[in-house]
Formats: sequence, structure tokens, C-alpha cells
Amino acid sequence: MSLRYPLVELLNAAFYLYFFWQLGASFEFLALAILTSSLLVIFFIDLDHQIIPDSITLPGMVIGLGVSFLPEGIGIVNALIGLLAGGGSLYLIAILGDWLFKKESMGGGDIKMAAMLGAFLGWQKVAFVFIAASAIGLVVSVAVMCISSKMRQTRIIPFGPFLASAAVLAIIYGDRIIHWYLITVVGITPW
Repeated sequence: MSLRYPLVELLNAAFYLYFFWQLGASFEFLALAILTSSLLVIFFIDLDHQIIPDSITLPGMVIGLGVSFLPEGIGIVNALIGLLAGGGSLYLIAILGDWLFKKESMGGGDIKMAAMLGAFLGWQKVAFVFIAASAIGLVVSVAVMCISSKMRQTRIIPFGPFLASAAVLAIIYGDRIIHWYLITVVGITPW
């Protein structure tokens, strides 16, 4: 048995315990458990196979929109704007990247994953996810390309693991970071 299997199970259990400790037995806990389990699966599938299955992202979009109606939810308007902003932003980036590089620069799975994240997290946190994923991706990609000659030749680095990592950061620290940014950098007091 691969070491990865118990590692994934341990990470999943850690997320569940953390969210239960923070939220108790609630629909918000259930939604975050579903989302983080999906993110773990996406992380490793995309890392190994450079694909993000529709069988995870499409139901994830529906579930994200569905939980937005719950009392603890982000609201359907925020979820819809998040879904459109998440998927639409990466779609536009993919079109621009395809045009610049004359080849596919981003897969459709990344676009659908971003839409799913927007449905669960809303437009503010999905914006944070893009910034954090890009920063994490840049640092890791440069480090990997410096170390691995194979990566320098193929230059294929999946974006899904960076989106997944940034989404977990957004779930745990997103409100605090966005609040700090708005007060310190922008100079306004949010909510």
C-alpha cells in the first residue's frame, strides 16, 4: 500500500476534526467536509494525471449552490456570482493563454474547479484563492523547474493542486486575511 493513502485519510480526518471543532454538527460543517474531501481527491488526481474529473466538479457546483440557501450559507446571489467569477475568470485567462502560447494553457477542469470553488466560497474568497494559488504555484513551479530537468523540458505543472491548497487557506484564514487587507491596504472597514 502506498504511503499516500493513509496520508490522504489522515488529512481528511484532520480537516473534519478542525471544522467540527470550529462549527459543531451543522450544515456548514457538512458542506466544508464535502468540499475539502473533494479538494483532496482533485489535488492528487490532477497531480498524477493532469485532469480534474467532471464527476467531482459538476456535482460540486450544484452542492455549492444548494448549501448557499442554508441559514449558514453564503446566499444564492453570492454563490452565483462566485461561480461565474471563478469559472469566467479562469476561462478568460485560458483564452488569453491559448492565444499567447499557441497551445492549450489551462484545462477545462481548472475552469470548472474554479466555478465550484466560487459556488462554495463566494466571489470574495474565490478572488483570494486565485491570488494565493498563483503565488503558491509560482514559488513551487520555479523550485521544481530548478530541481527537475524533466519539468524544465515538459513545463507541464497542473494548477489544480495550487487551487486546492489556496482554497483550504481561504476556508481557514480567508475572512481574516480579506478583512486585514481591506483595512490595512485599502483603508476601509468591511462588514
